[in-house]
Amino acid sequence: MYKQFSLLNEGYPNLSGIQQIEQCIVDNNDIPQGYGGINKEKYTFGELRRKPIINEILRKISLQKVRTLAEECNIRNTEQGFIMFKIDGEYCFWGLRLAPIVKVPNVNELRLLLEAETKTAEALRNKQITAGMIRKITYSLLKEELASMCEISYNEAEHVIGNELDCAPHEDPCGYIFMVPNWAHKWFKHDGYVCKMLRILNQ
Repeated sequence: MYKQFSLLNEGYPNLSGIQQIEQCIVDNNDIPQGYGGINKEKYTFGELRRKPIINEILRKISLQKVRTLAEECNIRNTEQGFIMFKIDGEYCFWGLRLAPIVKVPNVNELRLLLEAETKTAEALRNKQITAGMIRKITYSLLKEELASMCEISYNEAEHVIGNELDCAPHEDPCGYIFMVPNWAHKWFKHDGYVCKMLRILNQ
């Protein structure tokens, strides 16, 4: 399983640190739906795993640099098709990633960032950190990098992620944040970086 995963997930960070790999069996005929209206077009998983960014989205992308990010994800999955794995019990979205790939803060770095703002510093002292406080930091890192990569403003980057690409920022257990298609991010329900950090910071 380790060899299969490494072949299908080239460049996966910290590959040597993985303790357990499990392949998730998903029926190609399943239709991801629900969860806030994902996949209204009713594509099957078999179709989406080979073209994660659908034509309806591609046609609406206005910037070529943004389109290239979407096309790179599709090209990577065209032949074999995305296969969902669980890494140490958590869903792995690495195969569905769209650049940029940004390192998330470790717990000590996150504490320092939270201490830099009055409101979050107080919440940290009182062990009342929320998911929103953490995501504000990690999502900002991704948006800033995307803005730089595509030569757009921070606000435009925010619009690109959620609207033009219909993606979600995802903090992966591998220690990085990147965009993944909303249909997958909502359909494969998961806990991850934020939940882990909340447990540590609020204990």
